[in-house]
Amino acid sequence: MVEFVSTNMAPLMFGALVIFLLLGFPVAFALAANGLAFGLIGIELGLLTPALLQALPER
Repeated sequence: MVEFVSTNMAPLMFGALVIFLLLGFPVAFALAANGLAFGLIGIELGLLTPALLQALPER
């Protein structure tokens, strides 16, 4: 399962975004929740570094 998620991260992100939008969430909140959720998943899988989330306040 971990290998499936790590190799198919982009299609899963797109699917999750579509689900958020179909549930009626505003676009800005759907994009933010999707990015943060998959960012945390990427950190847990070792694909991303935790320093990625430290750059958010600077943006």
